[in-house]
Amino acid sequence: MTTRLSALPLSNWVTQLQGLRDAVEPRAVRVVALARARWLFRSVQSVGSNVAAYGPMSVKNEGTISLGDRLTFVGGMMPSSLVCHPGARLSIGADAQFNYGVSLEAWESVTIGDRCMFASFVRVGDRDGHRTAPIVLEEDVWVAHGAIIMPGVRVGARSVVSAGSIVTHDVPPDSLAMGNPARNMSLELVARESSGT
Repeated sequence: MTTRLSALPLSNWVTQLQGLRDAVEPRAVRVVALARARWLFRSVQSVGSNVAAYGPMSVKNEGTISLGDRLTFVGGMMPSSLVCHPGARLSIGADAQFNYGVSLEAWESVTIGDRCMFASFVRVGDRDGHRTAPIVLEEDVWVAHGAIIMPGVRVGARSVVSAGSIVTHDVPPDSLAMGNPARNMSLELVARESSGT
């Protein structure tokens, strides 16, 4: 018994196989990221749906961690870490995104609102050796590369923390925090200055 291949040229077969791979691969990568997240966060008390971990992560949970729906932890050259010490609480809202090398550490309480975005190498920790105080990031906050959020800080909704900034005081809603120590400026003022009006 012999089998006959279709009369299509080999290049057409290769093109069709590449198209199939291109269609399937992103879904396969996503499925693996979802499965990795379930495994990595197995010690977490509350994990929302569609939480994905694409890269290396370290999770140490001796307190209470709550993760919202549709979180994304991006992979990269350095692992991200979530650490929650005994009696502490670490809570992350829905649709937050974390680049590689992000470090979140709770000794008392760290709360991150919905739709927050973290660039690489951001550090958020509620203890600095001198004091321990809760940290709150409200909804839609963007923290840029290498920024550090210090104990006792509340970052208001829709605010931006610029790259390399060290935030030691509260940031009002709709503000830009920049510098070391960070100073606040209204995002409306920043927009007006950049548009030249």
